[in-house]
Amino acid sequence: MKERKYKEDWVNETHLNEKTGRPKVIPVYKGPWFERQDSSGKAALLLRAGLPLLIFLILLILYFRLNFPGATTMYVFLPAALSLFPALYWAFGVWSVFRAPDKMTRLQMENGLGRVLRSSAACTMLIACALIGDAVLLITGGKAEQEWPGTVMLLAACGLSLVTARYFRSIRNSLKRKENTAT
Repeated sequence: MKERKYKEDWVNETHLNEKTGRPKVIPVYKGPWFERQDSSGKAALLLRAGLPLLIFLILLILYFRLNFPGATTMYVFLPAALSLFPALYWAFGVWSVFRAPDKMTRLQMENGLGRVLRSSAACTMLIACALIGDAVLLITGGKAEQEWPGTVMLLAACGLSLVTARYFRSIRNSLKRKENTAT
């Protein structure tokens, strides 16, 4: 459905096929183009999107595998486990960033940089909810001496996704928009 939002960026043009002599309809992009302003290359951008995702996933899997008391409490476990869905979406965004050219269409920009931004922000929100539940667990006396390492792991995962979201928001805000002048 999101792709339909940008259907006005494309225009069908009819060209004559040289081999067959028949008219051929070709979609031509008429929307705005987006270019990054920063001098860092695509490899640095991939590193700043993929490495935090990898560390985020490792922290969450370790949190669940080490069986902290919060990992067995529903109001901590549920938001932490649900954060794996936006993390998968984050991985799709990393792949789109990898495939995106330097001069991007609006859809390529939204599927790459925008997807990493939105999914890392969603991971931040869900892990923050898990941290609130973990704080409730610690305050109500839920084996605090065993849960503290898990709390630190959740806090690190939350901070990592927050830093990634803020970085990609600044990248997205600094994109140079060029209107299409091709006719």
